[in-house]
Amino acid sequence: MVRPKDRRVEAQYLVDKYKTAKARCCRLLGLSNSTMSYKEKPKTDEPVRDKLISLAGLNKRFGHPRLFVLLKNEMPEINHKRSHRIYTELELQLERRKRKKLGAHHRLPPTRATEPDHVWAIDFMFDYLETGRRLKTLTIVDECSKISPGMLVDHSIRGMDVTKFLDFVASGKYPKVIRVDQGTEFTSRAMLDWACRRNIRLEFTKVRKPNQVIEAYNSRVRDECLNEHVFFSLQDARAKIDDWHWRYNNVNPHSALGMKAPLVFAKERETMLAS
Repeated sequence: MVRPKDRRVEAQYLVDKYKTAKARCCRLLGLSNSTMSYKEKPKTDEPVRDKLISLAGLNKRFGHPRLFVLLKNEMPEINHKRSHRIYTELELQLERRKRKKLGAHHRLPPTRATEPDHVWAIDFMFDYLETGRRLKTLTIVDECSKISPGMLVDHSIRGMDVTKFLDFVASGKYPKVIRVDQGTEFTSRAMLDWACRRNIRLEFTKVRKPNQVIEAYNSRVRDECLNEHVFFSLQDARAKIDDWHWRYNNVNPHSALGMKAPLVFAKERETMLAS
């Protein structure tokens, strides 16, 4: 079924192309004259969007009915249908909680990195040695500068190991936000306590909605490093992955940075800002 809005566009096309009267085009398309003459009003949803985001942040387990009551108290002119439309567009719907998981209910729009060391994304990748033993790799990337602060390679990596490695690569200069999935290493008590002590906000991605920045970086790691090498031991794997990691930061051109390596682009940016 064609909506009135689409038929209005078609009618206007006929009027402009064939210089036909509007009334005749309306009869041909089954469109009323009032619908043809309707002028759309510009939507002013920004204040409602901002207020809904604020209310959802303060009331993390409130669904739309209760959020609408709070919204109505401050914006009496907003009706239920408009509020629900904006609520749905913002994807603020609650997910059914299967078990208690601290910090795993993220409802607000994801934070956009605006400067280096604002948002880091971290994830795990897996591979195998020639002996058949599993390799686990922690990958980290700065979402703004695309620099990878480091990569941790081991047979097993726990939440405590993640925090120690993040302390090492940060060297006192921590990001404001770390974006992670809902793996047990990132929702562990060690990780949550560490983030609280460092005043870092852990931002959890939604289930089956991975972070595209870290996924793009991981695809580079897989295609250019893991799939290109055979690893005979843990030390061998660390050496080969560290070599690729250095080349990624210092040599390999990055399409998002004007085909410049991340560290090269960062140095040029610092020079430009300083001048």
